[in-house]
Amino acid sequence: MKKNIGDALLKRVLKAKDRSVPEGGDFFETESFKALFDEVSQMLGKEVKPRILIAGKTGSGKSSVLNALLGRNVFEVGNVPTTKKNSEELWETEHGEIMVVDVPGFGEAEAEKIGTLSYEDNINQLAQLEAHMAIVVVKCDDRALEKESEFLAKWQQHPTLRELPVLIVVNQIDKMKPVRDWEPDKLNLKCPVKEKEKNIREFLDYLGKLNSFSSYDKEGLVVPCSSGESFDDPLQYGILEVRVTIYEMLPDCARTMFARLADLQDQESNRIINTYAVTSATAVALNPIAGSDALLIAPLQIAMILHLGRLYNVDITANTARSLLSALVSTLAGRFSYQVLISILPFVKNILGPGLAFSLTYVMGHIVSDLFKDHRTEATSEEIKNMAQKITEADIKKDYATLPRLE
Repeated sequence: MKKNIGDALLKRVLKAKDRSVPEGGDFFETESFKALFDEVSQMLGKEVKPRILIAGKTGSGKSSVLNALLGRNVFEVGNVPTTKKNSEELWETEHGEIMVVDVPGFGEAEAEKIGTLSYEDNINQLAQLEAHMAIVVVKCDDRALEKESEFLAKWQQHPTLRELPVLIVVNQIDKMKPVRDWEPDKLNLKCPVKEKEKNIREFLDYLGKLNSFSSYDKEGLVVPCSSGESFDDPLQYGILEVRVTIYEMLPDCARTMFARLADLQDQESNRIINTYAVTSATAVALNPIAGSDALLIAPLQIAMILHLGRLYNVDITANTARSLLSALVSTLAGRFSYQVLISILPFVKNILGPGLAFSLTYVMGHIVSDLFKDHRTEATSEEIKNMAQKITEADIKKDYATLPRLE
């Protein structure tokens, strides 16, 4: 299983399950909460900017793909062959940063050396030291794919590189014949009927049969697209699918920032909430100490608030988290009051408690997400109740039933 923040926090929380409650039993006592908040912040660690290695022949449209993905003219578009040095582009906005490393000379006959390194050694060095993933951009209907095949074969054989994910982006599908027949909103590549659809499908099937491409095709990592003439071209195709695929391939530490940059906040919010809800349920299931569930899942709920704050660029202090969590707990107490009763029954709690811990954390997460979308950190009891009522029992059961359990 791919490790995520939930796994790490669960281990830390279970190790510290004997955390004491301040005298008088007030969990929200200022100094005690501040200490817990600082501990959780340290557990969560710093956000990491995505670092993506991109390779492709001159004219494949690497820059236009990146501009379309980010919705900005960030990278220069042109058909000039790359220079013999690694080109790093750091894109900085108020939403975060992304580092794109353009591999020089990909597919160029004269690109035998990059400084003192061979071309292949340079790729290996870049990927091992810096990249979270690689994107290989292929121009649709380009069948001279010896360089790409060699690149992928070496990647798959390398003991370290084969663990690093690779996405194949097939760009410029709009240029397939007949060129003028381009209606992206009506394009059907699963059951092609029109000549253009059949030509695109035939090329994708051709790629899937090549030895170096076949494994990526089987895993759904060959994605067709048209990046268009500009980053906001209304006739683009497949850009959202490319964004989502990149997001899913990135490690957890880099996903939140990429989600902000690529306008995938809703998807990342759901992932964050589900991760902490499952982790809370798992923590309760593994906790043998009656009456201590609240202390066990509180750090996870604080971490969830911090994580959602990062996603929506909302600054969360200890006082902000304390006030918000206190309001949520006091307002939702009625809906989940039986959680307290079950948690003090040693045997029953491990049967019913996990589902309740999941539900409480899940509802809290969606309320916090809705508030942070509007850059709010406070809500009245009535507002919290109204937001909670929008989350149905069917929604909770659906997500709880389909989510994988942490190991």
